[in-house]
Amino acid sequence: MKHLIFKIKNTILLSFSLIMIFCSCADRYNYPIPPNSFEETELAPPVKVTLTKEGGEWKMFVNNEEFYINGACTNGFYGKAAEFGANTIRTYGVSDESRSILDEAYEAGLYVNFGLYMKRETDGFDYDNEAAVAQQLEEMKEAVMRFKDHPALLCWSIGNEAEASYTNTKLWTAVNDVAKFIHQVDANHPTTVALSNSDVNKITLIREMAPEIDILSINMYAPALPNVLANITAANWQKPYMITEFGPRGTWQMNPEPSRILEWGGLVEQTSTEKADIYLQAHTDHILANKPNGCIGSFVFLWGYQKHGEVLTWYGLLDKKGYTFPAVDAMQYAWTGSYPTNRAPVIQDRSAILMNNKRAEENIKVDKNSTNIASVVATDPDGDPLTYSWMIMKEGTAASDGSLPEGISGLITDNTLANISFKAPSESGAYRLIAFVNDDANKKVASGVIPFYVN
Repeated sequence: MKHLIFKIKNTILLSFSLIMIFCSCADRYNYPIPPNSFEETELAPPVKVTLTKEGGEWKMFVNNEEFYINGACTNGFYGKAAEFGANTIRTYGVSDESRSILDEAYEAGLYVNFGLYMKRETDGFDYDNEAAVAQQLEEMKEAVMRFKDHPALLCWSIGNEAEASYTNTKLWTAVNDVAKFIHQVDANHPTTVALSNSDVNKITLIREMAPEIDILSINMYAPALPNVLANITAANWQKPYMITEFGPRGTWQMNPEPSRILEWGGLVEQTSTEKADIYLQAHTDHILANKPNGCIGSFVFLWGYQKHGEVLTWYGLLDKKGYTFPAVDAMQYAWTGSYPTNRAPVIQDRSAILMNNKRAEENIKVDKNSTNIASVVATDPDGDPLTYSWMIMKEGTAASDGSLPEGISGLITDNTLANISFKAPSESGAYRLIAFVNDDANKKVASGVIPFYVN
């Protein structure tokens, strides 16, 4: 009888083990299980990522080789970042595309700072709701188990700006619980959490309440980027840090430049050439310069085109066709020390794009259906032929996917010229006139923008 029971138990255990192995492999690589067969893509083993302080300087190592993060925050064109010298991309949450993004990164030789989206109070989430917090943790565990062995994975980012406008510090306990689980099941990849600023109190709370976080991540834009190191030091942060978003002044940071806030609230945007200069300066002076002070890398914002934001042309480094703006050239220089062999067109500054012979800062107002003129002066560093396209969009509008709309048709006489004539919209309100200058042969683009108001 004992022998029979023993055989039955062994048979059950063996069958259960085979089922678990089968399901685990399918889940690990995010493949649906075929009805009558089982196939699994062969991938390299996961990399081993470690953090070490040598001679007072924090360093990241990937499989025992020093690794400095030259990264891009991405919402598209993932593998293309490698063509310009990036070695890492950043995602913000788990989606149906997560596996394909990891695969594309792996094929391109990129690593991934993998985002695990922690819900915010502004999402209606309550960190006093223990059941909801426990459910969120289970969702995080599932994602970690699914993707932890992918060879493109570099680290786990537990939340992005989840503390923006928050009141409940139990958020940090929830973040720590996710990080603790990761450390239990994944010895290969460190944890981080991305903050919306470098507030000393927030950093102190993470240090005290979330000790399982290995790297601090800060999203910070040009005007406040110089403050990061001092704030981290004041919070007594003793681990490495990254700048996980950076770029020109944010649309929410315009008060120190009042001339760029127009009478109706519209914001004056820099030309793509002006932006490129800011990206390069930010990286050189406030990121790479702080490598000896604990900064192990950064992620430029935004690799792709914007799908949300107050001004949809403010941060995108590529257009919908995949053409690259001058900031991509600047980032290649930042990442590699060399510019591309072919450079993007140049619209030097806001004096190079005019409407009715006025600059964007001059609060341009026109009447409904009035006839107006605009001009843009652009050059190409390589002498390539340039093509022009203009569009007029109502302020605050977007396409169905949240990105830049096609523009209002029928207003511009010939939008393929450097100098155009156009009719003002028939509806009063705020608008933006945008000029795109393309080097089509090399898939490069420049842009300039003039906001105007129809009386």
